[in-house]
Amino acid sequence: MNPYTLTLLRHGEIDHDGRLIGRTDLPLNDLGCEQMSRSWQRLNQLAPVTSMATSPLQRCREFAVHQALHGSLPLKVDERFAEFDFGDWDGMSREVLYRQQPDWGSRVAAGELTPPGGESYVMFRTRVLSGFSEWIQTARGSHRVLVCHGGVITALLAELLGTEFAVAKLMTVQRGGFAQLSILEGHPAYLMHLESPGDA
Repeated sequence: MNPYTLTLLRHGEIDHDGRLIGRTDLPLNDLGCEQMSRSWQRLNQLAPVTSMATSPLQRCREFAVHQALHGSLPLKVDERFAEFDFGDWDGMSREVLYRQQPDWGSRVAAGELTPPGGESYVMFRTRVLSGFSEWIQTARGSHRVLVCHGGVITALLAELLGTEFAVAKLMTVQRGGFAQLSILEGHPAYLMHLESPGDA
């Protein structure tokens, strides 16, 4: 496989009101749309996009479909790129959740805690990597863009950079921002850009 550029583009702002949002299907708000537009212009300046994939949740899918149609780009919509399933916690106030489970994030990532009615981190990681492996084998061209969620991006960064989830999480991709990597099969990925919308 020839080397290619991979951009992990996180969806823009949504009206979450301080709630934990996983599978809850919210659209981008006006700011979120502006953020995505700015980042899309920026990443196309770095290298023209050749193929796309997206989470099916509308905060990712609607933007991806629009850009794919506008640019005549191949697009794969895959359920495996959806955000972590928080089960009964989805839609809960983060403040309330932190009072009940102060270290819930680190415990979930370590496999010590599964949200009630949700998925374990092992299940999440397995489906994300399965979807990514399948897409990347069929994706075309030298610049491939995945429009997805913060948790998905962290899981992929951990895998591609060969580090722990907790370390990858320190490389925060803000809503509407992106991480861009250079990838050559058989070699460690190289992180080229980590940008917030409007950085450049």
